[in-house]
Amino acid sequence: MRILVIFAPFVYNRTLSKTGKEENAMIPQDPVMLLSFVNLKLRDFYGSLEQLCDDLDVNKQEITEKLAAIDYHYDEERNQFV
Repeated sequence: MRILVIFAPFVYNRTLSKTGKEENAMIPQDPVMLLSFVNLKLRDFYGSLEQLCDDLDVNKQEITEKLAAIDYHYDEERNQFV
């Protein structure tokens, strides 16, 4: 079960996993804030965009489309949106 509670510019994403454990992720909805958030997470905590998306339970396509709208694209070699 997923419950979304909106606090601009973030969406608080509450998810109950298959084991019943509650998981939470705050993802910026503003594209520029999202760029900063994702690049920081990629630089400091994740080896790939796939790892970030799996861990935070976010949709990779949604992130890449939002950042493409401001002309930023994922560079696998750099592990950053550039």
